[in-house]
Amino acid sequence: MASKHAQSFAIPAGTSAVLTDLTKEVLRVSTYSEDINSSEDLYAFCYSYFIELLERQESEMYDNAEGDAPERMSNDDLITKVGLLFDQADADGNGFLDRKEFKAVFVSLKEELGLSNKVIKQIMAEADENDDGVIEYREFVPMAVDVINIIEAKQDFKENQELDKMDAVEDAKDFLLHGMPRETLEEMLKSAFIKADKDKSGYLDRKEFKQCLKASGLGFTKKEINVMMSEVDLDGDGKITYDEFVPLCFSMLADMMADKMKTMTSETEEEIKGTLEEVFLEAFGGDSVVNKSEATALLRDADLGLTRVQIAAVMSEVKIDKKDCLDYHELTTVTAGVVAALLNVERQRVLADQMSDLKAQEDYGTVLGLTQDQMASSLDANFRELDVEGSGLLTIEQVAQVVLATLELSPPQFQAVMSLACPDDDGNVWYDDVSEWSYHTLEYIVSGQHAVLSPRGDE
Repeated sequence: MASKHAQSFAIPAGTSAVLTDLTKEVLRVSTYSEDINSSEDLYAFCYSYFIELLERQESEMYDNAEGDAPERMSNDDLITKVGLLFDQADADGNGFLDRKEFKAVFVSLKEELGLSNKVIKQIMAEADENDDGVIEYREFVPMAVDVINIIEAKQDFKENQELDKMDAVEDAKDFLLHGMPRETLEEMLKSAFIKADKDKSGYLDRKEFKQCLKASGLGFTKKEINVMMSEVDLDGDGKITYDEFVPLCFSMLADMMADKMKTMTSETEEEIKGTLEEVFLEAFGGDSVVNKSEATALLRDADLGLTRVQIAAVMSEVKIDKKDCLDYHELTTVTAGVVAALLNVERQRVLADQMSDLKAQEDYGTVLGLTQDQMASSLDANFRELDVEGSGLLTIEQVAQVVLATLELSPPQFQAVMSLACPDDDGNVWYDDVSEWSYHTLEYIVSGQHAVLSPRGDE
């Protein structure tokens, strides 16, 4: 009868007496009433029995403490309680819940544990759906309990923390999210959404929406995607519209950005570099010289929160030889500095002020004398002229030929744009990515945004 979600731990003293009392109570109730007629009834009765027992114990602790706050639940008690709630929600007993059912487990604990909506969002940020859109409790609950306990441990400092958090949120809203102003972020989200809506229905299902976020090029981290997935589809019909999502997007990202800003430490940059070094070492072994396209793809998959534009700008900072190869130690150094700077309040403040000044200039909205539409159209037309078969694919050499003929670029700018072109296994490139992202990449570099974030920007 043990829960399939039970954790392994030593049996505490007194367990035998507790189980004896439970057995007596089960026999008493089953003798004098018909409340227990099945295994489901027995589970429900045991759950209620232990909840009442916990409440009595908590009440006694509170009374004995002469007015002090009652002790918080231990990890084992919390895991047991969440496990019982999970079992109740897991009607078919398969060990999985969908995101809405899983969230309901923690919402049911909201009042008892003093969990705010914000805390529940933090918990949901850790919950990964599998390909079937469900969450496995067994792997997730210990980490969720840790999240709850960490939050509870900070409650003694809550007042000061809330003041700091309010300041951090305001800073995050005043600055840029993922290196871009709110209007640019929303514009690019809309573009990604429309692109993913292949049947032009005006909505995406949950699986399509998750893929849309991953493929958007906006560098959403796994946690950010998890939070968004838990908040969209407000009407519960399984369909997500862009209008349903936009009002939530900016505030959620600003809130998460504020959390990152608050936890920023001087060691973060070194930690990021160490993590990246491990990723590259695992992928390429001891050879530090790697192919540029493979290195770019690895950065995109590293869950760093970097947009395609920022990755392309990072690639413009490293030396790439004639064989299209680079030293990944140099790349990880530059990348770690940029990621750390994105979380640095002072650098973000400088960047936000700089962007505000740029918007006031007459030529704002053009790069190299071209608007976004003009640049994209010119590149696309020249790409299509070479693409006689209309396949949407060109070789990396043909893409370079078009970029050089269409745009007057410095070597670092050319290097950044070409980083947008990732060849497939046959060496061919989907050139629409280059058309779509070249303007944003060049705007990012020409405007000086990257110089503010780059670890070399202070030199």
